[in-house]
Amino acid sequence: MGLFRFLKVSLGGLLLLAATACSADGPDEMPAAAELPAAGAAKAATASASDVASPRRPFPRQPQAEPSPVSPPAAAGKDNRRGGSLIVAVMAETPHRDLHREYQETLAAPGTGLAYSRLLRIRSGPATAAGGGGLALECDLCQSWELTSDWTYRFTLRPNVHWHNRVPVKGRKLTAHDLAYSYARLRTPGWPGAARFADRGLGEITTTDDHTLQVRLNFLDSDALLALADGHSKIIAPEVAAQDAALKSAPVIGTGPWLWEDSPDGGHFRRNPDYFIPELPYLDELTIKAVKQPAGSGAVNRRRLALYRARLVDVIVAPPTDWQALHNSNAEFNARVSQQPEIGIALALNTQAQPLDNLDLRRAVFKALDPWEYVDLTWDGQGGVGLGWPLPDPDWQLTRSELHADYLADPSAARDLLAANGIHQPLPLELAVADLGPQYRALGERVAADLRAVGFAPTIRLTPAQELPALLFGPERDYQLVLGPLPPQPTANGYLYALLHSRGPGNIAGHNDAALDTLIERQAAELDPARRRELLRETQRRVMEQGYLFSPITGSYRWVFDWNLKNFYPNTALGEYHYWAEAWLER
Repeated sequence: MGLFRFLKVSLGGLLLLAATACSADGPDEMPAAAELPAAGAAKAATASASDVASPRRPFPRQPQAEPSPVSPPAAAGKDNRRGGSLIVAVMAETPHRDLHREYQETLAAPGTGLAYSRLLRIRSGPATAAGGGGLALECDLCQSWELTSDWTYRFTLRPNVHWHNRVPVKGRKLTAHDLAYSYARLRTPGWPGAARFADRGLGEITTTDDHTLQVRLNFLDSDALLALADGHSKIIAPEVAAQDAALKSAPVIGTGPWLWEDSPDGGHFRRNPDYFIPELPYLDELTIKAVKQPAGSGAVNRRRLALYRARLVDVIVAPPTDWQALHNSNAEFNARVSQQPEIGIALALNTQAQPLDNLDLRRAVFKALDPWEYVDLTWDGQGGVGLGWPLPDPDWQLTRSELHADYLADPSAARDLLAANGIHQPLPLELAVADLGPQYRALGERVAADLRAVGFAPTIRLTPAQELPALLFGPERDYQLVLGPLPPQPTANGYLYALLHSRGPGNIAGHNDAALDTLIERQAAELDPARRRELLRETQRRVMEQGYLFSPITGSYRWVFDWNLKNFYPNTALGEYHYWAEAWLER
């Protein structure tokens, strides 16, 4: 990904943050850590290995594709999980019906995108929820896949997939040609899908018969398949596009578990009786109700809370402001937090700005900070602490004990580092804090207090959101420390190449670290999960040891719902949404 395209997309996304500050509401907006509606363009910004390096490694042994799991079967007889309806409150309305033209969450899910399928999807369920999400892949329209010796992914499609039984498609069988057509449309020049596929190395896509699709790799990228699992990589029927090339008002016809029906305040979905996983979805109906966020930073959405307490909606996403109001009420509810680390808050240190060109002082900054306290006291326990980039499995992250023992929350060690460098008077530091509402300002004050306690003399510079792009990525990079959101990167390779590689278009720390670059390049070309895990863990350790950046509050959603909603384990990574089909109501 070139510098111009990165800056164009990332700056546009961060400017959108300025226009919509602090109104998180759900997977159609930025999660609670950033508390902003999603900057769709920013999420599309990725960097590719081809921009820096694309090493070819010996052909690896590939793990076999696993079948897509479904919920445990019910006892013989009537399936008591079947039936019922659910109303979900979201903030944004679906702007139109063209799923390919824009990278926008309301198009992927929970809008009309729920009616569609993809070749692959991101796994949801109890195991992923317990671990904090992740990017584990499973088949959606495919039955299996393999990587051949000529660097081509070969997918075998499920034999029993039919389009919704609506004109003009009339329930015909899905073929591989439908996927090839959809991917060609996604790659229309200037559309986000073109960049998404190119950045992950996806080349020519061809069919050999009605049930076999081949995807050629232009270069080896261990996250390549995530571009096909992205919630925006929908498969559409060519007949529908032939009727309305722009799809702005075309009929919504997919192969997914839900049949879409228009409604005045959102979207209404009925169960697809011909879905290729016969037992799904369990619910008969799913309604998406738009409840707009009130103006004002950190404002409580009282209408949404009132609708939930009156049982007029069944599921909401509660950012910390809403959560506090709900928790203080007498309402009864269940709740679950789903993690999405790449859209949280980052603390970055500029290695080119004195005195932070001194490694010991960068390490002293990290040692001074207790981010777990920040999560509890400023973000109401919602979020985590980590490096802030998405990983295939949460188990690949450095653990809390590792981060605490080696890098963070050790003020005595911070004081020792300052003393060892002959610093016995308070050392001035400027902390630029994104001025995105009271929670950001409170977080900045706590960071400054921890720095002050060990011997720094921090001052806070509140930075309006519209000034963040120039501050982070402009030629001058006039900051020592910066605290705020970064352009979201949906894959590990996108994050690492864009924001942490020395030659990346958004090298936020300003470093020139050949050892880190080598780690990034090696893991990007490593297809063996065990070896890639160790390389990514070593990459995390290198970033922490060098004091470049970390995420004191990772992104997350807090879902609030009734106790009778079962098997609800949302994983919203990459716009995933299949978890709605797997949930049921206990009656």
